[in-house]
Amino acid sequence: MRALLQRFALALLLMASGPAAGRAQIYTPQSSSALTVTYTVERLGGSRILIFGEVRNNSGATYDRVVLLAEGLDETGRVVSRARTYVTGGCGPRGRASFEVRLLATGAERKFRVEVESFQRMDS
Repeated sequence: MRALLQRFALALLLMASGPAAGRAQIYTPQSSSALTVTYTVERLGGSRILIFGEVRNNSGATYDRVVLLAEGLDETGRVVSRARTYVTGGCGPRGRASFEVRLLATGAERKFRVEVESFQRMDS
């Protein structure tokens, strides 16, 4: 019985020690200073908005599973529409990746913002 408790305690200790160096780590919710987003907004009819652009990776690491949050804001800055998208294929070191996200417009949107919501950084 004592040996079983010792093995259980060791397993808990190993799980609590966190990820080993060099392994992937998922960060959420935050934005990486290494990832920058540029985009263009197009209105498609009265109720659809297309936002397309690219994510640039300014670091030597690879970023995978990048999730972007796009929001439409009214004249007071209040969020009136929202959508998320994945950046297909991730973003390699010093690389770029394009994205596209579609919003259903409320008609109150005056400006838009797109931010990195989460990502997985793959250290080399």
